[in-house]
Amino acid sequence: MAGEIGGYCVVDGKNGPVKNAPLGSKKPQGVAAAVRRTVVKLRRIFGSDVPENAAEAREAVSHFLSEMLSVAARTYPAWSRILNDGLADHALNYDERRALLEVHPIDDYYFAGVVALDTARIRGLYPPAEAAELLGEIGDQVDAAAGRQDRVVSDLVFLMLGRIELNTGVDLMKTPYDKVVKTILQRIGINKIEATRGLMRDKGFRHLLGEPLATGVPQWWRAFQAKFSIYWAEPEEMDDEATDIALQTLAAATAAPVRLKRRVVRRKAASFIGGD
Repeated sequence: MAGEIGGYCVVDGKNGPVKNAPLGSKKPQGVAAAVRRTVVKLRRIFGSDVPENAAEAREAVSHFLSEMLSVAARTYPAWSRILNDGLADHALNYDERRALLEVHPIDDYYFAGVVALDTARIRGLYPPAEAAELLGEIGDQVDAAAGRQDRVVSDLVFLMLGRIELNTGVDLMKTPYDKVVKTILQRIGINKIEATRGLMRDKGFRHLLGEPLATGVPQWWRAFQAKFSIYWAEPEEMDDEATDIALQTLAAATAAPVRLKRRVVRRKAASFIGGD
């Protein structure tokens, strides 16, 4: 798939172009985000070392997740039909079918799989500090992107990443999507019901479930990294003078009082714990 997002191309080499909203069409909200953007602009004006093609990590992740939501919405119906067809071939009573399909947010599990497949490329594309920042931002934002207030999606994303990394990474594995499929099936509980336990060992069934993921998820981060560098404004980088200038500039633009928010300390996402 080739897609154009704010002037940069997302390609998987299979289908035609898909146009999306420009990069700047949905900026993160809040005073802290506005201040960070202002500081970047001021540093460029006063000869800072911030590259002209720099993109803020938080904003890059926001657009990545927006694109992955579109990918999941487009490919989930086919994936769901394959899952239901596979279960229809097995005799399930009412309670068993309810335990598999009705008590789980399967569409959210699938979204986690879509996110994990391309997120797994980040470590191979970026230095450790930049990769850690991007992974941390994904951990911070992915649950809200899915419309959830818990950590169901983010926990599943990092579980999948750990399992992919244990098998040498997304680009060296023959079937990274199979790890994603197996993780979703286990989370649903396919392996816990006698009638469906065999589906976990059915490579043909897993291959069918993996196909929408293998062909539908673009290599977003690879295309992004080829055109943009990652930037983030750590609190210690913003000295008193820079912060004062940023606040004055922002206040003048908005004609409203502003307050800086504390940076949220998030869970360290640079280390994965996986396993089958």
